[in-house]
Amino acid sequence: MKKYIIYAGLISLCYCKQDITGPINKDHAPEPVTNVKATGIAGGALISYSRPKGGDLLYVKAVYSIRPGVEREVKASYYQNNLTIDGFPDTLDYPVKLYAVSRGENSSAPVTISVKPLTPPVKAVFSQLKMSPTFGGVRISFVNDAEADVVISVLANDSTNELVPAETFYTKRKEGSFAARGFNVNKRKFGVYVRDRWNNRSDTLFAELTPFFEKKLEKSKFKELDLPTDTYSGHIGSKIPNLWDDKLGSGGGVIFHTKPGSGLPQWFTIDLGVTATLSRLKLHHRDGTTAGPYTGGDPKVYEIWGSDNPGIDGSWNNWKLLGRFQSVKPSGAPEGTVTTEDKQFATVDGEDFDFPADIPPVRYLRFKTIKVWGLLDHLYIAELTFWGNVQ
Repeated sequence: MKKYIIYAGLISLCYCKQDITGPINKDHAPEPVTNVKATGIAGGALISYSRPKGGDLLYVKAVYSIRPGVEREVKASYYQNNLTIDGFPDTLDYPVKLYAVSRGENSSAPVTISVKPLTPPVKAVFSQLKMSPTFGGVRISFVNDAEADVVISVLANDSTNELVPAETFYTKRKEGSFAARGFNVNKRKFGVYVRDRWNNRSDTLFAELTPFFEKKLEKSKFKELDLPTDTYSGHIGSKIPNLWDDKLGSGGGVIFHTKPGSGLPQWFTIDLGVTATLSRLKLHHRDGTTAGPYTGGDPKVYEIWGSDNPGIDGSWNNWKLLGRFQSVKPSGAPEGTVTTEDKQFATVDGEDFDFPADIPPVRYLRFKTIKVWGLLDHLYIAELTFWGNVQ
């Protein structure tokens, strides 16, 4: 008898659970939106509307296709009376359906409108791309007026004369340039195209270019030159040779780190071990968990001075300014915000800077830091690398 009582209780519990999980929202579909207007923007449209009256509205959604088989949805809460759609690859007319949706996910009848986007960023950026030869490769200059997220891909002929990927550059900067390097001085075919986050792709721009000659300077020949007026002071065992040990990271035994309180501007001096006309430099930022790139003591504005006969008194006589450089995040994000692409560029790839073409050959360099990314009075650098034509 006791077993039957327990069984009945289980049946009762089961029925209770079914009652609780049954549908509880029985609202109705809202009325459609009204007074719909669309204004074209770069690669998209801004759509305004009047919301339907009634308490059941939760959101308004736009449904549209950017190309056959690729449908997108954009939603706006019931507090809003507009929404922005994007991702279009050209300036054709596109149909868009607007739905008012209730809290119970019941949709109104659609209101269909036609939108005409303005020139999308993927085409606008492509129209102003420029390719030019540079040291060891090709330089790409771009203008991105919409400051849109785009990817610029460079192609180059390989040993079989096939065009293969050579460099991929992610950016939302308004303008800038970058280089694809690692090529000899033989003429070859290069190509470049633009892609966006919806996988829309531009045409490809082609050019036959001959890269300029350059050679990576041997770091084994680098030495510290301690001149009387050099202002840096190493921090916790950090030494200048950390700059050319080919080790990246964040620790004191890996990076060059000057002492807090040493002040800005500050400079140090390097003997390259050879006399060379420099073509470019690469600076790797510190890669730390709490002090990563584009923050703290990472150099933001600095100068490279050169000499072939520096005075032993440490004066600036016989020194010539070879270049003034400014660190810029590829993403264009505000200070304090560092994207994955920013970190890859600064700590793994390294920031590249070209020297002017008319500088003299030098053996000794002075690295003068004018400003760092943070509110600090010292600096840190993971690695420095130089290229040029050795005399």
